[in-house]
Amino acid sequence: MYYRLKDKYKLRGWELLPYAIVDRETHRAHFVQKAEFDALTLCDGTVDLALPLIPESVRSSARKLEAQGYITPCAPGAGLAEGQRYRRYPNRFMERAHWSITGKCNCKCRHCFLSAADGRYGELSHEDIMKIVNDLADCGVLSCSITGGEPLVRSDFWEIVDALTDRGIGISQVYSNGLAVNERLLEGFEKRALHPEFNMSFDGVGYHDWLRGIPGAEKAVRRAFALCRDRGFPTGAEMCLWKENAHTFRESVNYLASVGCRSLKTNPVADTGAWHEGGWAEKHGLDTDETDTLYLNYLEDFYRDLPAIHLHLGGFFAADGRQPDTYSLPAVHAAKDPENICMCAHARTSMYISAEGRALTCMPISNNDAFQADYPLIQELGLRQCLTESKYMELINTRSAAVLAHNEKCVDCAYRRLCLGGCRAAGLQCHPGDILAPDESTCKLFTDGWLRRITEKVTELRPSAECAEQKRLRELGREDELEVLCNV
Repeated sequence: MYYRLKDKYKLRGWELLPYAIVDRETHRAHFVQKAEFDALTLCDGTVDLALPLIPESVRSSARKLEAQGYITPCAPGAGLAEGQRYRRYPNRFMERAHWSITGKCNCKCRHCFLSAADGRYGELSHEDIMKIVNDLADCGVLSCSITGGEPLVRSDFWEIVDALTDRGIGISQVYSNGLAVNERLLEGFEKRALHPEFNMSFDGVGYHDWLRGIPGAEKAVRRAFALCRDRGFPTGAEMCLWKENAHTFRESVNYLASVGCRSLKTNPVADTGAWHEGGWAEKHGLDTDETDTLYLNYLEDFYRDLPAIHLHLGGFFAADGRQPDTYSLPAVHAAKDPENICMCAHARTSMYISAEGRALTCMPISNNDAFQADYPLIQELGLRQCLTESKYMELINTRSAAVLAHNEKCVDCAYRRLCLGGCRAAGLQCHPGDILAPDESTCKLFTDGWLRRITEKVTELRPSAECAEQKRLRELGREDELEVLCNV
């Protein structure tokens, strides 16, 4: 009875997470227990598991792994390919990187985090870029999403793509304004058998050009969405909201769904970067109450239209019109031990690499010069050191309990274990210089009764819809907090 790991998988491990099966097609890791992994190491086509000296527990694990689709019976001596053999990385696990390969752009966006139209953060040399690519591979990072600025303006774009894929790093998404998304670009990806998602900004029917700062931007991105749909490339979108485009929200969502866009994330324009420098917030910005009112009112349109798209309305509400009987309240943390989770759960598995090469938690933090200056440049320190012992690692390992203890308003708050202080980038924007500060917009969702209004509105519009976080809280036995949540 010989087994072999299927060709699509490889065996990997990291510090504190030593036993993983990595899917080489999806670039995702599945972590297993040591007993299962010990059985896997014998599934290389050279060991007969029927031998009497093989423990029954190993055969049992092998049958389980076969049922899960990881291994297959084989002829004796089949062996594993070199790339499938176990490799352990001496650093903490980081599944993916979101990488600004340039700080330059071909738009003049009024709200840019990076002030990219002016090239404020420039871009790294080709040599430094390749050094980071090698570091990503040497640390076992599995996938990368590419952003900017506008990533397609880099002259060595294809060299970066090829370097990543040659080292087994998947390219999950390309974030773009769509101006340079054309037939030639898509043919380049098709030639490489790559079909990343193109995530493109779309800022309202009839209003996109104003925010992007150049005429014809909306026409160009519409063409790009249609082209991707026709060529079989998945798309996603992000939409910024301000006073003048808010009334286009329903029309814009339905347009994106009509061109096959898979997901849409929305947020009001943040008063940072070029938006702050231009003084646009006072006249054009939406405050928290205006944004939440817009979202709440839109729920009627959402359940009436059921657009074929997954919507993430900031931290307010998330749902997919194709699966309308489930919805999410993203501000609610339904974890088993909430105060012990990392203060930014997303950042624990996904890092942001700035245009300067800094290891950061997310892009919104990257324009806060005073804050980010303390965080390491990967091309200087090395990614392995960043993922082993660094200020960056210290930041992403900080637990939610530290946030709650740091803020007086959180200590006795009834919602503290549900809110956990909110988003760290938003908290930093509210309280410059303090990464542990509370996110005031998330705080208002709880204290001002918005979450109750959402659940009441959804129950009215779609009685069969169930909140994922409420379901999870019940499963975890946190009914007392569920009652708090439902009665806010």
